[in-house]
Amino acid sequence: MLEIERQELAGIPCITMRDTRVDQAPVVIRYHGWTGDKGTVESPDQSLAQLASAGFLVVAPDCYEHGERQTDNWFRAQFNGWAFICEAMDKTRQEAGALFDAVMALPFSSEGRPQVAGGSMGGLIAQMVFAENPAFVSMVSVVGRSSFYQADEWCRAAQQGTWPDDWCAAYATQSHPERFSDRPVLFIDGGLDTDCPAAVNAETARLINAKGGQAEHFVDLNSGHGFSPLMRRKFLDWLVAHGQPPLLAG
Repeated sequence: MLEIERQELAGIPCITMRDTRVDQAPVVIRYHGWTGDKGTVESPDQSLAQLASAGFLVVAPDCYEHGERQTDNWFRAQFNGWAFICEAMDKTRQEAGALFDAVMALPFSSEGRPQVAGGSMGGLIAQMVFAENPAFVSMVSVVGRSSFYQADEWCRAAQQGTWPDDWCAAYATQSHPERFSDRPVLFIDGGLDTDCPAAVNAETARLINAKGGQAEHFVDLNSGHGFSPLMRRKFLDWLVAHGQPPLLAG
């Protein structure tokens, strides 16, 4: 039976999911995208419910300025969108360590094989969190652009020389492939995605592997900037293979 709860972990509203048959479950922390939220107890994300049914403890936090944490500052995204988004991503990155400690302190979390994942902007956050926390055994980024920079060329030119450009250079996976060479990472893309072209993550995977890494790149050629059934299957299979949840182990 699935147990789904809304909890505050390190002051962050989260949805947690687990199968009550499992007393010690490996952890998956999953960050959502810019226009997303953590979901609700009444209507949880089905991919995360599938992970919980496999024997994972799944934690879905609300990122900074998302869901329950959205403030009146949201209007700033209309006027200085990329700076506002970068600031939100960085604040989420800064609080990730405390969130991880709180998750691992839960009575039903296992100490071994925690993983981190994210979609779209959450994929960028997952990449940063993974690079800064050696406890994670693997990472999955779904349609998360590993260059971090603006996809739109006009917006990209307008942001050159500003602090978001410096921030992107400091944290972008493609700029620092050596930070990802010690553990397995998976990038999932849609072949029709114009916001986050698959070619960007293909190059990042190549750079990571050139450093001796274990990067994999999966593309659903018929999907865009979304989460297609093929993407979901790859996402689930990867996390199961690297997390070895007890209900599907062996």
